[in-house]
Amino acid sequence: MTRQAIDEAEQTAAVVERLAALLLGGATAASAWQHVASFAAAESAHPASHHARAGSALRGELRRRAIAVFRVRVAPPRVDVAEPVELRVARGLRAGQRVGAILREQQATSWRSLGCAWSLAERTGAPLARGLADLGQSFRDHAAAERDVELALAGPSSAARLVMGLPAVGVLLGLALGFDSLAVLFGTPIGLACLVGGLALMTTAHLWNRALIAAASRRDPVPGLALDLTALGMLGGASAGTVLHQVERVLEDADLAHGDRPIREASRSDGRIERVLDLAGDAGVPAAELLRSEAALERRDARAASSRNAAQLGVRLMLPLGLCVLPAFLLLGVAPLILAVLTQTISRL
Repeated sequence: MTRQAIDEAEQTAAVVERLAALLLGGATAASAWQHVASFAAAESAHPASHHARAGSALRGELRRRAIAVFRVRVAPPRVDVAEPVELRVARGLRAGQRVGAILREQQATSWRSLGCAWSLAERTGAPLARGLADLGQSFRDHAAAERDVELALAGPSSAARLVMGLPAVGVLLGLALGFDSLAVLFGTPIGLACLVGGLALMTTAHLWNRALIAAASRRDPVPGLALDLTALGMLGGASAGTVLHQVERVLEDADLAHGDRPIREASRSDGRIERVLDLAGDAGVPAAELLRSEAALERRDARAASSRNAAQLGVRLMLPLGLCVLPAFLLLGVAPLILAVLTQTISRL
């Protein structure tokens, strides 16, 4: 998850919590969205909220419209500015569109997840206010976990980029000592062989580093979402089979389903949802709380796995460093320097 996606998840959590509070206070869904849209517009109008809100681009949009009259004479390049999602939803509701359909069109996974929850509540009759309060906390916990993982990956990733400059440092060191390493690299057969070999090793190291970092960064963008949605659907009083079917449908509509796998396998632990439902049925207790607990557990497991991958990345990056970067440093930095010293020494004899 990128930093922008993390900011989007935190912003979505804030909006969800506001919606839940308004709905609990007796506001209708349309009225609640109108209120959060007005809040978003007012928030974006204050410079102090620039760092607190990912959707601060609205301020630039309002400024652009305010000075549009001057573009008749001076027309700078037009820049499209993203409009806050709350305003799009409020405008869509006034036009007769459904909230879930609007949110499913967003690029951010967090907004599409909210669209899933909203559509599911409409289909199953689940209470939106209670479900949104739980979902908002899930978004916030997930964003906090992703930010921790991002910080854990920052160190190894920065170190990988730093060591890629070692061969260039070797060449500059030779020039600083008064030896023309570049002339040796580009002007002699041995130097050209060192250049080709060094560049090949550096390319290999670059691709290897990228593959290792990508593998360590790969994780479920919404861990526990299927469990959270199932818990929300069960609040509506529908049967477990009906809820599972509806959850699968809303996930597929939002392009959040796991390929062709059924919803019972959507969580990382296959069959977890069914096991929880069976446990609740055998014990004769409501399944919603158990499902939310399992969703929280799945997010903790995902966080632990991501942290473990980040820790292992620092060790795995030693492989391209030792097998590719250091030999490239010898070929591009040390070997030309030695050849330049030998050439100058022999020429003086």
